[in-house]
Amino acid sequence: MNDNTSVEVPVQSKQQITTVSIIASASLAVIKFVIGILTGSLGLIAEGMHSLLDLLSTVVTFIAVRIGAKPPDANHPYGHERAESLGALAGMALLGATAIFILYHAIVKIVWEPGAPEVTIWSFAIIIISIVVDFLRVRSLKKAAKHYRSQALASDAEHFSNDMLGAFSVLVGLLFILLSKYVALPVWLVERADAIAALGVVVIAFKSVISIGGQALKSLMDDVPEDLAPRLQKLVEDLPDVMPGTVNLRARVVGNKTYVEATVGTSRELTFEKVHQLTEEIEKTIIDEFNGDAEVIVHPEPIVLANEPYSAKIRAIAERLSLRIHNLNLYMVSDEMRIELDLELPDGLSLFQAHEKSEMLEQELFSELGPSIKVAVHIEPRNEMLKPAIRREKYTKEIGDALLSILDYDHVLLQDVLLTDEGLVVTLIIGMDDETPLSDAHLTMHNLERSLRKLIPNIVRVHIDPEPMSRYIAAHEVS
Repeated sequence: MNDNTSVEVPVQSKQQITTVSIIASASLAVIKFVIGILTGSLGLIAEGMHSLLDLLSTVVTFIAVRIGAKPPDANHPYGHERAESLGALAGMALLGATAIFILYHAIVKIVWEPGAPEVTIWSFAIIIISIVVDFLRVRSLKKAAKHYRSQALASDAEHFSNDMLGAFSVLVGLLFILLSKYVALPVWLVERADAIAALGVVVIAFKSVISIGGQALKSLMDDVPEDLAPRLQKLVEDLPDVMPGTVNLRARVVGNKTYVEATVGTSRELTFEKVHQLTEEIEKTIIDEFNGDAEVIVHPEPIVLANEPYSAKIRAIAERLSLRIHNLNLYMVSDEMRIELDLELPDGLSLFQAHEKSEMLEQELFSELGPSIKVAVHIEPRNEMLKPAIRREKYTKEIGDALLSILDYDHVLLQDVLLTDEGLVVTLIIGMDDETPLSDAHLTMHNLERSLRKLIPNIVRVHIDPEPMSRYIAAHEVS
C-alpha cells in the first residue's frame, strides 16, 4: 500500500455550512454584547456588532446559496448563481454601515469620553472562543468554497478570517488594560486602548467591504481579467483553418462557469462539414482552458481572401445560392476568363424554371467577378427519387462480350448491369498503375466509356471505379 494515500474528508453541503455558521454567529453576537455591556468594553461591543453583521451576512449567504443552486430556466438562461454575488454585496453594505457606526463611537471615546472598561476573565474567554470558532468556520468555508467554487462561501471565508484579526486586536487591547494594573503605563493610552482596538475592527471591516464588495461588483458587471480575451484569441487563431485577425471574443463569468461567444473567419473553400468540425475543435480548445467549466458558442463567418482562387469564389457563389455545380473548368482567353460548369438541378423542374436558376448563377458570377467574363452553364437533371431497376443475364453477357472485344484495355472488371426505364446502367472497375496521373486516368475512363457506348447504343450511364493496380490485383485477381 502507498504510504502517501490519504482519506479525503467529505465536504459538507453549502446549506449545512451556512446553517452551522448562522448558529455560531448568533451565539457569539449575544455573548459578546452581554459581556461588552456588563464590562463597558467598546471593543467587545464592536465585536458583538461585527458578529451580528456576521449573522445577517450569513443569513443572506444562506438565502443566496439556495437561490443560486436553482437550475437555469426560461427567465434565467445563465442560471441563478449571481444571487451569490448579490448576497455578498448586501452583506458588505451592512458591514460598511456597522463599521461607520463603530468608528463614530470609537472617535467619541478617544477624543471626548476616554475611559478604561472593566476587564474580567469573561472578556478574555469570549474573545478566545470567538477566535477558535472563526478559525473552524474559515477552515470549513475555504474547503467548501474550493470544492464548489462558490463566490459566496469564499466571501464568507475571507469575512471570518478578518473577524479573527479583529478579535486579536480586541484581545491585545484587553491585555494592555490588564497589564496596566501591574506595570506603570500612560493613563491616556490605557483609557483609550479599548477604543483603539475597536478602530482595528473598523479597519478590518472596511478591508472586507472593499475586497469582497469589489469582487461582487465585478461579477455583477461581467468584469473579466484583461488578458482573458487576448489569451483565448491566440489559442483560437493558432488552430488550422482559422483566419488570423478575424477572431472576436466575448466572455462572461456566472458563478463558477465561464460563457464564451466567439466569431471566427474561415475560408470559403471549406465545406459545411469541415466548418462544423472546426467549430467543435474551437469549443474543445476553449473549454479545456477552463478545465471543463465553460460553455462556448462559435459563429463562423466565410472570409473573402485577397489571394482566393477563382474556383473557390465560383463554388462559394453557388453554395450561397444553394446550387450544386461540378465539372468546373476555367480558361483564360486573351484578357477574358471563360467559365464552364455543370449545374445540377432537380429533374422535376421545367426548362423555364431551370433556366431561371442558371441565369441567377450567371448574374451572381458577373456581380462578383466583373463583366469581363464569359459563362457557359450546362444544366444536368439530378435524379433524387428511387427508380426501378432489374438485372437481366442477357444484358450482362452482352456487355461482357463487348468489353472483351475492346482490346485496348486490360484489367477491366464488369461489376454490375442494371436495366432501367431509360436504358442500361453499367458499373465497371478498372485497374491502373499506382502512379498514373489523375488527368490520364480520367482520359482513359472517358475513352473506355465512349468505346463501350459505340458497341451498345442503349447504354445511358457508365460508372467506372478506378483502382490502383496494387489494390486491384489483391482484391480481384487472387485465385
